[in-house]
Amino acid sequence: MERSLAVLPFFAAICLSLQTLANESHQTADRVILGSIYTVNEGQPWAEGIALKDGVIVYVGNESDSRRWIGEGTEVTTLKQQMVIPGFHDSHAHLLIGVATDTECDLIRLESIAEVEAKLTQCQGLSGFGDVQWIIGSGWAPYLWPKAEPNKALLDRLFPDRPVYLSSSFGHSAWVNSKAMELLGITAETDPGADGVVVLDPKTGEPTGTLHDAAMLLVKNFLPEMTEEHRLDSVRAALAMAHELGVTAVIEPGVDADILAPLVTLADRGELKIRALTSLSTINWQPGVFDDAIFELLEQRDQWRRPNIGVDSVKIYMDGVIESYTGALLEPYEGSNHERGPRFYSQAQVNRYFSRFDAMGLQIHVHAIGDAGVRIALNGYEAAQAANGPSNNRHHVTHLQLISEEDVPRFAQYNVGATFQPLWAYYDPAAIELDIPAIGAERTHSMYPIGSVHRSGGRINGASDYFVTDMNPLLAIEVGITRQDPYTNSGTPLNASEGVDLATMIKAYTINGAYTMGLEQQQGSLEVGKRADLVILDNNLFELQPYEISDAAVVETIFAGETVFKIDAP
Repeated sequence: MERSLAVLPFFAAICLSLQTLANESHQTADRVILGSIYTVNEGQPWAEGIALKDGVIVYVGNESDSRRWIGEGTEVTTLKQQMVIPGFHDSHAHLLIGVATDTECDLIRLESIAEVEAKLTQCQGLSGFGDVQWIIGSGWAPYLWPKAEPNKALLDRLFPDRPVYLSSSFGHSAWVNSKAMELLGITAETDPGADGVVVLDPKTGEPTGTLHDAAMLLVKNFLPEMTEEHRLDSVRAALAMAHELGVTAVIEPGVDADILAPLVTLADRGELKIRALTSLSTINWQPGVFDDAIFELLEQRDQWRRPNIGVDSVKIYMDGVIESYTGALLEPYEGSNHERGPRFYSQAQVNRYFSRFDAMGLQIHVHAIGDAGVRIALNGYEAAQAANGPSNNRHHVTHLQLISEEDVPRFAQYNVGATFQPLWAYYDPAAIELDIPAIGAERTHSMYPIGSVHRSGGRINGASDYFVTDMNPLLAIEVGITRQDPYTNSGTPLNASEGVDLATMIKAYTINGAYTMGLEQQQGSLEVGKRADLVILDNNLFELQPYEISDAAVVETIFAGETVFKIDAP
């Protein structure tokens, strides 16, 4: 026994020498982060450390082994109450079309008509666009006006001699003045097409200045073009906003060659620090219908493909929005002459388009608001599967304001993603002022059935539909759980049974979004070999009350191992 004890120091020295040699020969990381790491990897949901090298995750595990990756040049971050999660994926956002610059009239997030008028008064000083100095802007909230229909009178008073075009925050309506309609010959007799509405005054029969869905094109198609530098700056500002919110990947719906141009330029310059899947459309993000010219655009898509830009997706609208009575419903609207709303395509047209798109290997990205629009889309996926067999094209439907109970299980049945905007799932002003009058209290209370789709086995994706609403994923994650106003933490929940848990909401904004982009093997969870796209939050979300989640903040956003946003330490 004494002899055995005597040799222990010798063996200890040998082991220490071997460990030192192993550490010296071990590859070192560019960065090591130690603390609470939520991986979204079911086989290893939590870790104590993560190591990054050359834009890739090289280790995820315990703290002691993480430290083995620390070398002379390694940046080491030790978290306290903070938390690391994968970079957020927004599965439906109008981000890369850019954000409003100081040359445009930005009405976003204004909460009263008085605030809108004050901002419009400021916009009188804008130089405008084109020879006639168009005032162009966006962001007005439809719920501020009855039936989401502002009148041209206010614009006429402030801009009697300059044309004005202002799109709504929902993106399905435009507010124009008399000068704009005069220049473009828009009258009570103008035909907006079956998928558009020129709102007429019931007393005078004249256009009020509100255009819905495809009727917006009567003006939008004739607006002066923005300069290339203006568009590049607008997209750069959008990217900075995404990074500040921890968003590292996005599905951009409704993109044509014109919208793609600045994205490709920034990608070629190495400035597009976001993963983007672009859903192509000949009418870009504009609500309405396209024709068979879509196939010509789709056949050209390879020219825009870049390492950070995917192009194997197509965007198609089934309907408009309930707030302007253009959502397609199975049962009529309440107390109106809008009946069940328009259908943008017949079922036969949808079946033909879906079957052909699916055969081309394309993801079909569908806008469907009303329960009839959702059913038409699901029928289209069923037809495509019958024609082509099961595919791996990662189809999805977005918005899903109303879903018939019998259609809920069909998302899992056809492997179709359900892309919700969880931030809409509470009694916000639009629900109270517009939805209840349009569809009644019972249908309003049933809106956005996230829990039902999840429990039926459907895959839930998180999205903002920015610029319609705030892009902050933490706001949406909170509402997905509480179904309550995240700003006041009060009010009646919007069908609390449709709430889901925190882990489900994080998956919706990470690995599920990556799956829908066809990138789940490269990103969406923190695993060795995946891209080093991750976010540091100032608090561990799992240690907060649900109503505190939206108070958390992004401390740092890392894209391919590079810090693209960081809050400086005090």
